[in-house]
Amino acid sequence: RAENALLRELLELRAQRRDLVFESAAVIDRESTNWTSALTLNRGTAHGVEKNDCVVSAEGDLVGVVSAVGYNWCTVLTLIDTDSSLGARVFRTGDVGLAQGDFTLMSEGLLELSYLPNEGSQLLPGDLVLTSGLGGYYPADLTIGSVREVRTDDSGAASYAVVEPAAELDSLSQVFVVKDFEIVD
Repeated sequence: RAENALLRELLELRAQRRDLVFESAAVIDRESTNWTSALTLNRGTAHGVEKNDCVVSAEGDLVGVVSAVGYNWCTVLTLIDTDSSLGARVFRTGDVGLAQGDFTLMSEGLLELSYLPNEGSQLLPGDLVLTSGLGGYYPADLTIGSVREVRTDDSGAASYAVVEPAAELDSLSQVFVVKDFEIVD
């Protein structure tokens, strides 16, 4: 039943995002330490998976980015990993910034949205954060998560948003690698 439900979700995701080419993958290992947050999947170069491919949940929420690939496996750095960073856009305001893992937020399962114009003062809790698609590295409009709060950094000179990922990173068993996408300017 669970597999049928997952396949139905994939069909729905493929219908919604015809601009993306997906490869289904199972999560076969998790690494969650003070320093890293990663998943190992059962797909690799034999399946067309490449380094820097995005990985999404069945709902289309961004999980992370492929960091290493073998013949039949790959490692995915999740969004909250400290080595993770990608262009992001706030849906409501259109503000563009950088979504990145943060050492202190990682233990809470959260990430940081920084380098925002106007110091993030216009952001509200619940604002939707999506991939920006700028630069053509990652597809646009994948859901990253939602703003939980806006904080000021330790220096008091800049502010950043704390973002809660939309994907439930701790409970994923099946994900989808985005192997190809159309670049839309």
